[in-house]
Amino acid sequence: MNLPRTNSALPHGWADDFAARQRTLQQWWYRLPAGLRSPVWSTILGGLVILGLLLVFQQVVHEAVQQGELRHKADALHAEATWRCKILPARGASDSCLLQLSASANGSGLSSPENTQLASQ
Repeated sequence: MNLPRTNSALPHGWADDFAARQRTLQQWWYRLPAGLRSPVWSTILGGLVILGLLLVFQQVVHEAVQQGELRHKADALHAEATWRCKILPARGASDSCLLQLSASANGSGLSSPENTQLASQ
């Protein structure tokens, strides 16, 4: 079976730069004391990195759950307020209550002339 060949060679200058960095890294590694070059230390370091990543993940999930709970409470409060507005006996009072509720939910308030006119009806 003939598979297409891919050119995985680095462009001209990058290969030299890569080889130089690799040599520098190897020199640094072999200058370390023999005790630090043992696989035990790299395993410990890897374990600490994994533990740190797990702690960060746990924190993100915890914050997402809290945000979801707050959103659920806000939706429940808004639904209850809408229900209370709808059961008001007077139609004008009910409409005005719903208008104020939607304006406060949007954060716009009743400052525009259209909203004020609708609220006064």
